[in-house]
Amino acid sequence: MLFSDKIVKYIPPRKGRQPVMRLVREVLAAEDEATGGTDLAGAIRFLNGVQKRKCVVFLVSDFQSATDDYQKLLRVASRRHDVVCVPVDDPAERVLPDVGLAELEDPETGALVLVDTSSKKVRAQFAAAAEAEREQLAKFFAKSGIDVVNVSTDKSYAQEIRALFQRRARKR
Repeated sequence: MLFSDKIVKYIPPRKGRQPVMRLVREVLAAEDEATGGTDLAGAIRFLNGVQKRKCVVFLVSDFQSATDDYQKLLRVASRRHDVVCVPVDDPAERVLPDVGLAELEDPETGALVLVDTSSKKVRAQFAAAAEAEREQLAKFFAKSGIDVVNVSTDKSYAQEIRALFQRRARKR
């Protein structure tokens, strides 16, 4: 399933090589149809409603949502399915560069705010808030028993995926 503020594409899960290749083609050919923020809760609600049989779900997102209402739905999904969350982290979003006065837009709500990025205090608060958000998300995944593959835009993801399968092999 591809989603933004709405469900963009849903392909029912199937076993075999051909369905996997179709999935890859569909993801690569997908157009950006986002018209607003990201409705993570809506996507999980859709999954919970449409996917009745147990399946493996890889949820790839930055998990930056205007609300935390997706967390309850994700817990429900993780009890029904084998959920692996893949939070995508961009190191550039951890640090606010010193560029003087800057108007920033919240990508989820569209709200604009004027920020003095030359202030060390403002940059420190921004970094602390970003770190707290990452820690809170990690605690949520751990508490919910959801497997995680942390992906960063500045590193290869192969080692993280390999580590996931090694952890899972040890559990058996």
